[in-house]
Amino acid sequence: MAVTEELRALYGVAVKSWRIFLSYKLWMISDIMLGFFFVGQALLIGIGLTGQRNSPALQRMTGYSDYLTFAVLGFMVLGFGLTFMSGFVWSVVDELYAGTLEYSFAAPMRRITFFLGNVLVRIFLSFIYMAVYIPLFVIVFDVHINSAGFFKGIPVLLLGTVGMIGLGMTAAGIVLYLRDPGPFINILEMLVFALSGAMYPIKILPKPLQLLAKAMPYAPTSEAVRKVVAFGYSNSINEIGYLLFISTIYALFGYFVYKWSEKQARIVGLKSY
Repeated sequence: MAVTEELRALYGVAVKSWRIFLSYKLWMISDIMLGFFFVGQALLIGIGLTGQRNSPALQRMTGYSDYLTFAVLGFMVLGFGLTFMSGFVWSVVDELYAGTLEYSFAAPMRRITFFLGNVLVRIFLSFIYMAVYIPLFVIVFDVHINSAGFFKGIPVLLLGTVGMIGLGMTAAGIVLYLRDPGPFINILEMLVFALSGAMYPIKILPKPLQLLAKAMPYAPTSEAVRKVVAFGYSNSINEIGYLLFISTIYALFGYFVYKWSEKQARIVGLKSY
């Protein structure tokens, strides 16, 4: 009975999130265009810096000579990963701005049900975007991605998702404390983008930034997915092992940080705007 009630609540939150998304007609178009701008920018940067699309230096560092293929795989990981960041963080922020957070948290459902209901819509949209992006990138930009290798990378992406969820829960907990969460979220998203390794190998960063990138789940996920797509599982044991470690750490850390943050926020009252 309890399971049925949670599933009903999950469905209700997901439907609400979906209806809000559909009320903004241009969101899907802007999201899809963002992917094309990203890949087009990557192509121009690669050609502008090296004079050609293929780079021997990139080949030595990452195993990929085609910079565009390297960037497309990074974009897929980053876009999917930000789904969970936005799903956890913005579900709290939107409720704060609407003044309904207290009512949502008082509803008879588990907190994870509330968050997953908001995240499910974003996951669904991410897979739709991937289904649109991959064929069009192949046709428009002549991206060469081994289909068998690409599907091998999906389980690794899901493994990294565990850590991304943990980071999203941590960020959502921090948001509960802040009077104006907007700047915090913008800074965090810029930091994630800069250190995700989506557009360039993190090996080119200064050593302190490399360590910071390795300490977040996005760059290790990007590296593991790229390695598996290019070389298979047997040659990616180290990357997968580290990704398993960092994802486990973030999952535990995010859970405890969020639970503690919400407990403290309830002492002073959940803030609304």
